[in-house]
Amino acid sequence: MNHPRIISIEGPIGAGKTSLARLLADHFQGELILEKPEENPFLPDFYRQPGGELATELQFLLQRQAQWQSAALTNAYIISDYSARKDEIFTPLTLNAAELRLFQQIKTQLHYQAPCAALLIFLNAPLATLKARILSRARAYEQNLDTAYLAKVQQAYLHWRSNYTAPCLEINTAELDFVHEERHNENLIKMVKYHLQDI
Repeated sequence: MNHPRIISIEGPIGAGKTSLARLLADHFQGELILEKPEENPFLPDFYRQPGGELATELQFLLQRQAQWQSAALTNAYIISDYSARKDEIFTPLTLNAAELRLFQQIKTQLHYQAPCAALLIFLNAPLATLKARILSRARAYEQNLDTAYLAKVQQAYLHWRSNYTAPCLEINTAELDFVHEERHNENLIKMVKYHLQDI
């Protein structure tokens, strides 16, 4: 049996990952895997005050493992609004050296294997655009998100992207509005299909 082709979408908070994942899952009739931050009980405290970083990252790791282990193999495509390797972005940013070592030890004991994406779509936008989108979606725990922290997150994503060697399509979502412009949707799907042909 052929394995599904995985299309994963990554980018800073507010870049448009979930909106794009839904669009592509609908077009390709694929299985949709979404990160569920609202199910991480440690996340609100993480944003409010220091101290819950390790618990937050471990909870996300367990969530990812459960999602990918239960993913169906019957669809031709699986589309996710995050990379299965997302911990590579956030753990160096949020954990100290001792916590990072413990995280890696637990990850090894869990035998977590990040599935390889056939195509990564990396989204980005200017910091002001990201901030405006975060405020407009009105998630309570994000409303007081510090701009300096958001800038660090964006830089962590860019650093991770610079070391990512698998097939990748980069999109500036300030210039390509696939949420509101049907013409942009069509162009985006054409770009994704073109990149998949070369893989």
